Amino acid sequence: MKTKQIIRDLVVLPLLLVLASCDGATSDSTTNESGGSDTSIISYSDPEPNDPHWVHFVTNCEATLDPIFIARIEAMPLVQNGTKTLEGWFLEETFANIVSFPYRVLQDVTMYAKWTEGNPQEFTFASTVNNSGYIVTSYGGNATNVVIPSYYNSKPVVELGEYLFYDNGAIVSVVMPNSLTKIGMAAFKNCVQLADALIPDTVTILETDAFAGCLALVNIDMPAMLVSIGNNAFEDTAIATIEIHYQVNEIRSRAFADCDNLRSVYFDSLTPPLRFANSFENTSAELRYKVYASALSAYTSSAYWSAFADQIIAR
Repeated sequence: MKTKQIIRDLVVLPLLLVLASCDGATSDSTTNESGGSDTSIISYSDPEPNDPHWVHFVTNCEATLDPIFIARIEAMPLVQNGTKTLEGWFLEETFANIVSFPYRVLQDVTMYAKWTEGNPQEFTFASTVNNSGYIVTSYGGNATNVVIPSYYNSKPVVELGEYLFYDNGAIVSVVMPNSLTKIGMAAFKNCVQLADALIPDTVTILETDAFAGCLALVNIDMPAMLVSIGNNAFEDTAIATIEIHYQVNEIRSRAFADCDNLRSVYFDSLTPPLRFANSFENTSAELRYKVYASALSAYTSSAYWSAFADQIIAR
């Protein structure tokens, strides 16, 4: 919720990221196999305003990123480098200190991309039914900052498989590919150290238990294209504020149960989504559902929401 408000309300500086197949040299332009440019846009914002500084990128491949003058980089810049995997951005050519995102830029800095042949973080993949992309099926690493590859065998990664990071006690942050459309059942269940997960706007489905038991998880930006929030999806997390976007049509059983810190749930839709009596079970009495004034009557009179009318207010 906070990040999306900031992006709307504060100065946003889009950065056009050029994607290409790379061998280790640098150049100023790239093309895909069909001859067109491969691009992806990431927005940056500064929730705690400080003086901006220059950030330079050494991609260590043919694709280049222009320098930017910014105070905070919200998400990790992504560059495609053939079959190689981007491990992360580092503050030295020797790759001593990895950059964690969001990253506040407190001085002029140069970031260096580190690439690894094959699958450095021990992911395995399975093709989707229609063979258009890949599902991440397992992870055998122990990194604290995990970067999930955007591509595998030149096809996009579109799903995170069931129990992918289940009971992983090491992971603190995760960067997910912008091609992702589904997060499978219990994919991050009981990742008790996971504090930050930026879910791409392309995700439409969060399955049962997707982030259940992520006790340290405070920051969640709901995907703009999300349609369904599965059973127990965020049960027993530390989130305090969320925004449910207009395409969500159902919030399943115990989706946000036992979220003790949850105080504000913002709804974009004028039509109340389906909810169960226990979708927000065992949350604080201070929790408020905040809807647009024009939709207030629709929510308070809805068969799904009328029992919670005293908690529904105009945003």
